[in-house]
Amino acid sequence: MRLMPSFAGAAILPDLKKTLVFKNRDLQTSSNSDELFYDVDCFGVRGVDSVTGAVGGLSIGVNRHGLIIANTHVRNTKDPSYHTLTEQLLMFAKDAEDGLSMTVDQLQQDRNYQWGNLILADNDSMLVIELAGNDHSIEWSERRVLRTSHHIMLETEQTLREEGVEYDSSVKRVERGYDLIRQARSVDNIFALLKDHGRSPGQESLCRHATGDVGLSTIMSYVVEVDHNTDSGKPKIVFHVAKGNPCQSEYTAIPIVFPADGEIMTRALQLYPK
Repeated sequence: MRLMPSFAGAAILPDLKKTLVFKNRDLQTSSNSDELFYDVDCFGVRGVDSVTGAVGGLSIGVNRHGLIIANTHVRNTKDPSYHTLTEQLLMFAKDAEDGLSMTVDQLQQDRNYQWGNLILADNDSMLVIELAGNDHSIEWSERRVLRTSHHIMLETEQTLREEGVEYDSSVKRVERGYDLIRQARSVDNIFALLKDHGRSPGQESLCRHATGDVGLSTIMSYVVEVDHNTDSGKPKIVFHVAKGNPCQSEYTAIPIVFPADGEIMTRALQLYPK
């Protein structure tokens, strides 16, 4: 049976003029291989191809325009990882709609990717692009979206169940997430969501816990916070990261500045928890 890691989402807090995109990364090991990527106009966490194990692309990130993208894995295929697509969008797209247009153009050119979900958010809108081979579906939202490791729009449930995927656990996690995010009014509410255990810590909790050596645990928790309420008109960006289960760890706040120079990049790397 293939276990399905990761929980991600986005929320716009209009009263605060903030956009947040977040992700709990779950694995069967406590070791962390995540690497930071930081260049002049883009910042993010490197992705790991679930098929080949190669490090590349981005699993969550933000660019100088304030566009934030995170992804979740759904199904292994021989196609390239959606992490590569995420990086391309963050390098060249200005907002969520621009990212969608670029993605559709690539798919129409027969550039397929592994099955997954891409969550894109900017200052006033967000969307999910569900990917499955040469098929895709789009969910638009003005306030909040969530995904675990299954599709909600695409009709892929039967395929995933036939492959022995823990489908019901994934559904319960996203349902619990929506119960909480509908009530979110502050940044603290988002952090509380990522630490949530529901009835008890386990495989169906948002902050995921293994039992002994069985099951997955959340090994990294990420929040990208973009504040659009600034005098300069340029978004203020903070990247929050907690190593291990976020219910037991402190988040480290890393300021992200664009355009970035060598000193700024070095400081971010030094702040990232080892």
